[in-house]
Amino acid sequence: MQMPYADRVDALCRRHCAFALYALPGDTEPHFCMATDGRTEQDFIFSNGFILATFTGQQLFIPAELDEPPAADAWPELQQEPLQAATKREEYAAKFKLYTDFIRNGQVRKIVLARTEDAEVRQDFSPVQAFLQACTNRPEAFKALVHTPQHGTWLFCTPELLITGSDNDWYTMALAGTRTPSQLPWDTKNRREQVLVTEFMREVLTPLTDEINESEPENLRAGNIEHLCTRFHLRMPPGRLLLLLDQLPPTPAVCGSPVEAARKLLLTYPDIDRSCYAGYLGPWGKGEVHLYVALRCMQIFPGFCRLYAGGGLMPDSVEESEWQETAAKMQTMRALLHNFLPTST
Repeated sequence: MQMPYADRVDALCRRHCAFALYALPGDTEPHFCMATDGRTEQDFIFSNGFILATFTGQQLFIPAELDEPPAADAWPELQQEPLQAATKREEYAAKFKLYTDFIRNGQVRKIVLARTEDAEVRQDFSPVQAFLQACTNRPEAFKALVHTPQHGTWLFCTPELLITGSDNDWYTMALAGTRTPSQLPWDTKNRREQVLVTEFMREVLTPLTDEINESEPENLRAGNIEHLCTRFHLRMPPGRLLLLLDQLPPTPAVCGSPVEAARKLLLTYPDIDRSCYAGYLGPWGKGEVHLYVALRCMQIFPGFCRLYAGGGLMPDSVEESEWQETAAKMQTMRALLHNFLPTST
């Protein structure tokens, strides 16, 4: 995959403007989306462009007015630093105990514990080159490099579809459970976790759809790990799509179960500043919608990248296993940084 204007896109990542560079699964060329004046909007119902929504549901819309990056000089430089330090091991352990207490006390059946980790990179790190590497490494995933003044620069390489389709024809998936690829049966913890997500999806989708077809669970490979996936094919008038977006995210896969109870606990006792992690994003309009859950991602700062990952805690979760699961999920992003690591001295 080629990007003839890579230097311009890298320059825009340092400016007070918004854009999205993305590739759908199977794309051979990336797509660029930006408003002429670099703005974002809140209203997107009748527009063409790109949506970025945070975990808490705040939506930004980048209008599709430019399909090539302009020179960056028209906008002032953007200075942005993280609001808090990356997750320490002892902080993760304390949150694991707190969250599993919520499960033992019956407040939730599942809750997702997330963490961050910083990876140092050279000053010549190129977000575009990392994006292109993601396109090479993971052709089956949705890849996006998104920059806004509100959230800074993020790179996503996510396997999880939220909703895609057009007219009355729509597709989504329930994705949960994580392990290294194996021919063995899935363990009880991961199968129960996937059932919770599937039941929630079925409960939300059924009243909104005229017809719903559900597949048997299958293994979905995502780089160095695999998940359990149940696919849904929906017949639904497009006028109900906004109702679906009000009710579907965040699913138990990125929040917990019951969703509302887990979400309240995460907002009251936050694990990290989730920001765009576990939200959703993707192109909207031109007769089609392609939205994905914001997983396998990192936020880009001068000199380092902040990696995000989480795991679903269940009654039989083990702290060290959950920590290692997040490390395995972060490997998708780490692999994109290989050519930009600082030289050891």
